[in-house]
Amino acid sequence: MEQLVNIVGANIKEIRKQKKMTQEELAEKCGLQTSYLAGVERGDRNITLQTLEKITAGLDINAKDLFELDSPMKELSIETEQLIHMFAEQLKLKSDIEVKLIIELANKIFNTYSK
Repeated sequence: MEQLVNIVGANIKEIRKQKKMTQEELAEKCGLQTSYLAGVERGDRNITLQTLEKITAGLDINAKDLFELDSPMKELSIETEQLIHMFAEQLKLKSDIEVKLIIELANKIFNTYSK
């Protein structure tokens, strides 16, 4: 069941971002605390059906949309998704030059190990 909680949370986040909403905006629309919604998106909270209904109303979607498994990220393990998220969060703190350097270095590593 933990995997389902993570999938629903990741889909909430993905759909929210597609709709260009912040966590604060969605939380306000749903009548939830921003920190609670953040926990839902991370898969830290096992939500009730009533909360699920509030979130789907806030996103203006059907509940079934939150259970879709066709996102490219869903093919990765939850651990890999979390590692990618952690890496992306660290990259946000870097300058454009540093990010380009990190990408260049990563490509060199990938090329070396793909031979």
